[in-house]
Amino acid sequence: MLKRLIPQEYDFFDSFDKAANHALGASKLLLKLTENYGDADPIARELNAIEHACDDVAHRTMERLNKSFITPLDREDIHEMILRIDDVVDLTNSAAGRMAFFKISKPTPHAVNLAKQIVRGCEKLSAAVRGMRSPKSYDQVMQDCIAIHEVENAADDILHNALGELFATEKDPIQVIKWKDIYETMEHVTDCLEDVANVLQGVMVKMS
Repeated sequence: MLKRLIPQEYDFFDSFDKAANHALGASKLLLKLTENYGDADPIARELNAIEHACDDVAHRTMERLNKSFITPLDREDIHEMILRIDDVVDLTNSAAGRMAFFKISKPTPHAVNLAKQIVRGCEKLSAAVRGMRSPKSYDQVMQDCIAIHEVENAADDILHNALGELFATEKDPIQVIKWKDIYETMEHVTDCLEDVANVLQGVMVKMS
């Protein structure tokens, strides 16, 4: 009876892991979509399901945060971590949705390269989140965060080249509008990854 009366500790790190794994799964589906565009509709539906699952993780985490008296990290850091990871998944889903909604004929090499950078960033994010559990891994977490910053820089370069080529070669203004939106949404995913890395680095400084 006493055990039932004592509040059970909620594993916020487990929530981070689940959300980061959803981000990685979403990024791989986005890359698959750009490389196998003939299967766009089923891939987009699967990606949308991951986005809903990550939303559920974020909502449950926020509910438990509001009910928890003691937390392993500062409450504002937990709040920022889970919401920023959720943003990554939301925008990844949005990028795929734009391709389907705009009915593009096929993804460009620039879109494929942006998707590859998103996968790399999500791989580093997933590794960094796992490393938060152990002080022995903190140095590696910081290295993973640096790698995420490098991903964002690489995506900026791809976006710059993609827009330059788009404006120079595409004569149809509707296609320009469509692809500009798609490219910028995909690059914005890496901005959100960088936001998570910034929160992570702040947490590591506090915990070191």
